[in-house]
Amino acid sequence: MSEKKSREEFNQKLDTFIETTKEQIMNSEFEVGDFLPSELALAERFDLSKNSVRKGLEELVKQGLIVKKSRIGNLVVSNKPYDQVILRLGYYPSIKQEAALSKVIQAFEERYPLIKVQTIAISYDHYQQTVYDFFVNDIIDVVTINYNDFCAFGSVSEELFEPVAAEKTVYPFLEKPFQRKEQYVKPFIYSPIVLCYNQQHFEEANLAVPDSGWQWDDVIQAANQLTEAKNAEKHCGFYFHSLSVNRWPIFLFQNGVSFSRNLDGSVIFDKEKFMNCINLCRELFRKQEMVQNLLSDSDKDAEKLFLEGKVSMIMSSYFSLNQMKEDEIRYDIAPLPYLEDARTLLLMIGMAINKQSTRLEAAKTWVKFMTSDECQEIIRTETLSIPAVKHMAEKTGGEQVYQPPRFKLFRETIPTFRLYDQLGLNFEELLEITNELRLYWSGFISGELLCKRVETKLNQPSDKIQNVR
Repeated sequence: MSEKKSREEFNQKLDTFIETTKEQIMNSEFEVGDFLPSELALAERFDLSKNSVRKGLEELVKQGLIVKKSRIGNLVVSNKPYDQVILRLGYYPSIKQEAALSKVIQAFEERYPLIKVQTIAISYDHYQQTVYDFFVNDIIDVVTINYNDFCAFGSVSEELFEPVAAEKTVYPFLEKPFQRKEQYVKPFIYSPIVLCYNQQHFEEANLAVPDSGWQWDDVIQAANQLTEAKNAEKHCGFYFHSLSVNRWPIFLFQNGVSFSRNLDGSVIFDKEKFMNCINLCRELFRKQEMVQNLLSDSDKDAEKLFLEGKVSMIMSSYFSLNQMKEDEIRYDIAPLPYLEDARTLLLMIGMAINKQSTRLEAAKTWVKFMTSDECQEIIRTETLSIPAVKHMAEKTGGEQVYQPPRFKLFRETIPTFRLYDQLGLNFEELLEITNELRLYWSGFISGELLCKRVETKLNQPSDKIQNVR
């Protein structure tokens, strides 16, 4: 028999199986609530392989007639085929790994077979403008959004985002920041910034591992000893990407630095405390005899150096730990060392719904699913991100990925979490200061001039992203 004829016969048998089963469902031979015969029985009846039967059943799922119940069977849920709603999801590229997005979508589509999720990755560059354009032109229905990007929209968020209901099961400190007149973002994962360290390096150097009492002087001392233990190897005891707005502002939190305004609008901040923080960042590198900004262009570069064993300690997040899932490196985490007060930065990511979406109900169903136990369990067991639902975050057992021994330390450090706006600055102003720090740390300007330039930048009329339109 020719290959073409064989393929035609197979397609005919598959079509017969699909149409016959569909007709039986529509004629109530299989009623809503019934399970179809087993895949083996169907394979024998229609002279198909089990894989071919599964292919046919998938088509019936797509038509909304049945749903697949894992390890149970195929349940009839409707006797009328419906066209699927296509839900368009815009997302940060990192979410695929940080939230096990593919598995979450699979679980969602199994639970809601009439909704098909179509994903659109959105670049981090100009994220707010892209989301705005996509929303007003009805290109996407729902989008991932972190706290920075939400704040950047300002009052425009009320025009763009559909309000979402608060969830009692979600940590209150995650929901409150997304509330204005109403809540506009539903958080589903979060992370503080922590200290991540290579356990083997500490053992080889015969050093005590970091604990919650460590200050930055302890880091410098341990970093130098870790480097000495490597002898002639090119090695760095401690490293972080100092120009990252997810890193250097933490030192301001820890030294009680904040920015406020006079009645005339001019900025006020404690310059001495500010310079103490900025100089500490520099000293963390100088005392290791390192050039501060040459090893990295981003936080990911620091994490790559850690995975390569070239760095013993880094500042990291639970989100970033997902990059280590496939590596065999032995590592653990500790609360971030501190200056005056134990403080760290809180990162959180949620979902926002396009207020103008033509698929509003499907979008609401998706967002509600993201904080369901089913979805949060996938995140808990398949990733190293922290679920936003409290009882799921604190649950143990069933993990499919390696968790460092002190993984649950976030439970004890919640009082130390801080957000950017608690500095009295918006994200754009932090970026302006970062550009000035680049000049100072490179030796092009003095500390006195740095403070003057920061004042000048912050006193200029603000061109905030929330004017995006």
